[in-house]
Amino acid sequence: MLKLMKKLLKKKHINIIDYYFAKTISNKSNSLLLIISSYLSLSNRHGKTFISLKNIKKKKFFNKKILKKIGKIKDIKKELLKSSSVGYKNKNYPLVIEKNRLYLSKIWNIEEKIFQFLTKKYKSKKYKYSKWKKIFSLKIFKNLNIEQKISIILCLLNKFTFILGSPGTGKTTLISKIIFFFIIISKKKKIVLTTPTGKSSSVLINSIKKNKIFLSIKNKYKKYIPNECFTIHRLFKINKKRKNILFKKKMKLNIDLLIIDETSMIDIFMLEKIINCINKKVQILFFGDVNQLPSINLGSILKDIIFLYKKKSHIKQFNKLKYFIKKKNNSNINNIFFENNIFVLKKKYRFKKKSDINICRKIIKYNKKKEIKKIYKNKFKKIKFFNLKKIKLYKKKIEGIFSYYKKFWKIIKKKKSIKKIFEFFNKIRILCLIKKGIFGIEGINKIFEKLIKKNIKIKFRKINKKNWYIGKPIIILKNSINMKLFNGITGITLFDKNKEMKVFFLMPDNQIKKIPINLIPKHKTTWAITIHKSQGSEFKKIHIIFPIKNKKKIINREIIYTALTRSKKKVFIYSNKKIFKKSIKRKIFKFNGLREKLKFFIKNLKK
Repeated sequence: MLKLMKKLLKKKHINIIDYYFAKTISNKSNSLLLIISSYLSLSNRHGKTFISLKNIKKKKFFNKKILKKIGKIKDIKKELLKSSSVGYKNKNYPLVIEKNRLYLSKIWNIEEKIFQFLTKKYKSKKYKYSKWKKIFSLKIFKNLNIEQKISIILCLLNKFTFILGSPGTGKTTLISKIIFFFIIISKKKKIVLTTPTGKSSSVLINSIKKNKIFLSIKNKYKKYIPNECFTIHRLFKINKKRKNILFKKKMKLNIDLLIIDETSMIDIFMLEKIINCINKKVQILFFGDVNQLPSINLGSILKDIIFLYKKKSHIKQFNKLKYFIKKKNNSNINNIFFENNIFVLKKKYRFKKKSDINICRKIIKYNKKKEIKKIYKNKFKKIKFFNLKKIKLYKKKIEGIFSYYKKFWKIIKKKKSIKKIFEFFNKIRILCLIKKGIFGIEGINKIFEKLIKKNIKIKFRKINKKNWYIGKPIIILKNSINMKLFNGITGITLFDKNKEMKVFFLMPDNQIKKIPINLIPKHKTTWAITIHKSQGSEFKKIHIIFPIKNKKKIINREIIYTALTRSKKKVFIYSNKKIFKKSIKRKIFKFNGLREKLKFFIKNLKK
């Protein structure tokens, strides 16, 4: 059987990690366990937390010889349980069986912990009537729409709340308003903001600092407004490479309100660390869009918790809160029992209902087959589709995008302010799906730098074995706490007053930071960014670059949806028409036990 495994390894059906994991688990002796554990390892790497033992004999992953051997086994579950490495849940085994699902024990325990957290009945937070009266009497509260009022009340009362909404539904603005009212109503006021990426952290804190709602807050409360947004890895001291936590087991963060944005990007490992490191009294708010890209690692939290969303009870809850808000005496609001911890925002602020981007967003979201052709047939004024068949045509289109940036160097030569340079640069973004190759970030960087040498005629200098030139944009890839530069922040290379080349950064507090090139932490040239990195950002215009081949089926509905909704005004899509059409049908689906447990939990509640 080991020979067959080596063949699978050579043909790249599995990789070296799967191979050695299987050898260790099976002790080389159990041939069935050797094969199935390698498949489990492979499935985990592709975002599935378990494998189903029911359909194991039909899997195309196995070759004919392996399938023949497996086919002879009458009861695969019984055969696996003969091994000392496999047992039932709640037992100390490397691999765990629950029903007909086989897990890595560590992953089963994480999912179980998350399941218990999500389904436990928590008491609603109670506040004095005088506090509610004060909030309801404020002009700021009165000017909010009913959606905002209800979501704020839920966030103030619940142990945890998920606020879901598509781009443009005002999630980031709502966070500022929740912070404002939490400071007013709560005795304990330590508020912490966190997101999965440095870029989304920067966007969130920038939005909060610019929000005018805090101008009306009393001076004695201003110290409670967060002045920093942490990445989840930084806040909980998670080692990215090892995925372990540097916190001691008994160590807990002293927080009263934890606000997590871009929750769609959170994996099960992140959520487990969050649950482990917070006190029982902490209130947690999760913000995100269920249709955007899920985490790269295991789990898809927003797509899993949507099973807890009950439309009927949501409407009842909505009506109850609507009644209490309108009623003059709101003293009974603390006695309302809330079934739902999920609130869905529907009112759009970024896009108008009939705007091209909003219409196309819905076409992609709901896979409207009859209307998809309107996108690639260019029936929308604000969305331009370029059907790419050959690389030559693609290169010409990239040269066309570059022509826009000629204005960028004109602004630099005119010695406009640093903020105006950033303002112009941030109006437009090129979004790529991949990093390497001609259709990726590296390919676009190479094309741009050739065009810069040819058309702009700027001198290139070698510093630390890298090419540097005026106008070169970079993106930080590693946090530098000392310099206050975090993963995802963008810098532009310019001359300072002494005509020395430095990298300038526009910080979240709107201040300019300049750093010598030789001190810049790990970074990359960023004429383009990946769609994953763009999540949480918005630009006036975007150019979306898709590969003209999709062999690994990496283009999917969530990728297209996320990319499209980064733009406020105009979108240019560069793709092969046939691939684009097929990709909208393809949806990311991660098989995981948490989803199955939540489904079963809801069924039992209904009985």
